[in-house]
Amino acid sequence: MRYYTLTQARIERSRWTGAYDLGREWVLPGVECPTCKAVWGGGGYDYPTVDLSELPGRQDFEQPRCVPWNQFVSLRKRVMPLVPPGAVVGPGTGFGALTGRAKGKFAPVVIHVPWMLLVEPALVAKLEGLTGAIPVPTRFKARPGMTGLVELEVRPGGSILGAATHKPCSTCGRTGFVLPPFGQLHLDEVPTVDFARSCASVAVVSERVLERLERELKESDIVAVDVTGEDEKRTGAQRSSIDVLP
Repeated sequence: MRYYTLTQARIERSRWTGAYDLGREWVLPGVECPTCKAVWGGGGYDYPTVDLSELPGRQDFEQPRCVPWNQFVSLRKRVMPLVPPGAVVGPGTGFGALTGRAKGKFAPVVIHVPWMLLVEPALVAKLEGLTGAIPVPTRFKARPGMTGLVELEVRPGGSILGAATHKPCSTCGRTGFVLPPFGQLHLDEVPTVDFARSCASVAVVSERVLERLERELKESDIVAVDVTGEDEKRTGAQRSSIDVLP
């Protein structure tokens, strides 16, 4: 099974004008690490299925901010009983549906940022039988009659080649690993599901996803980038009409 990351094709003028403000109902704060001295909070490891509405003191998670490490640890401990097994929960992790304002005309498949996948509601049924993605309706404010969007919660799976060679901070876990550009990005460990998040900013999909959503991906001007590596036989999506970059 081959795996791909999806990216927007570079075209001079797109027919898709959709755009939205990126927000989340609840979020863990960024941190000031006492060990490596980094001040950071990353996106990507978000869990829209996790509902904090009944959590006492949920207002502590409503405003993005930066806090000392000890305070972050205390806040993270409060949400851990609610997150799914195997979840990566760090500074900047978000919970609940996407919020904000949306406008314009959206493609069937939307990649606002490389690690976030959204689809039009009509596509949810086509995902049946594929593993690793949980559809969650967004809560965007939009003009009447505008088609809604559904976010796909993609959980951790697989790993990126080279990431393990960088030692993480003993306190906050941050590393100095920088993702290589597309074309040089490869998986070290392949996932066992069709959708997986192999690091915070890289969501990958199997060739089965490309086959199932072939027409919609092409219509959305999305290109698939092969990240499996060269050790497996090329199959499946390479025979589709979707643009596939090596």
